[in-house]
Amino acid sequence: MSNEVDSVSRRSLPCGSLSLHTIAAMLLLAVMWGLSIPATKLGLQTVPPLTLTAMRFVVAVPLFLVLVMGKERMPWRALPPIAALGVVGISLGQVAQAFGVKGTSASVGTIISASIPVFVVVFAALRLKQSVTGRQQLGLLAAFAGIALVAVGNERGPGTTPEGSLTGAAWLLLSAVSIAFYYVWSVELTDEFGTIAVAAWSTLFGFIAMLPFAGWEMWHAPIHITAQAVWVAAYLGVVV
Repeated sequence: MSNEVDSVSRRSLPCGSLSLHTIAAMLLLAVMWGLSIPATKLGLQTVPPLTLTAMRFVVAVPLFLVLVMGKERMPWRALPPIAALGVVGISLGQVAQAFGVKGTSASVGTIISASIPVFVVVFAALRLKQSVTGRQQLGLLAAFAGIALVAVGNERGPGTTPEGSLTGAAWLLLSAVSIAFYYVWSVELTDEFGTIAVAAWSTLFGFIAMLPFAGWEMWHAPIHITAQAVWVAAYLGVVV
């Protein structure tokens, strides 16, 4: 089993020089992800967190299902771990991010969400047994120190208190840990069944898991579905 994990690790997270195409693709991905926090902040002006998260997956789930249509069916044995990943990475990760963005400013939310790669490195070392050099360990400590400084800073979103801002930062850290866990623990599944298939099924299960909570929120909280909220949900569902 350990040899299989090492093999998957080498294929999924290659080392060495990167091509210009790969670097450009990662930069584009960083821009799309970076814009997701300010976009979420806009959507939260009229739609509460659980509802906005559900709206984005109302858009995303059908698109994913179209991508896996006609492909080999997912075996039953793979569904429980994929469903668990969906609950952790999609339900918990994205809902926690929405609550965190609501309680902090967009800039602080973006910085804390950027800690996802840091947690990926930590989980990859634990799960995939990837080595972390001394220089990388120093970088991780510096990153965590920076996150802590941001979390206890004075910058707050409109209408939030210092306590609310710290709570928002805690939600964002929980989101970062959950999403990083999803990435690393899905490596073996994506290697066996394909990235699109695992992403589609985990997103579907995560969406189903959050529906009862989103329904409760819709029943108890004021909601104003504006054109801005719809565009935000579309951006998050299609691009992010």
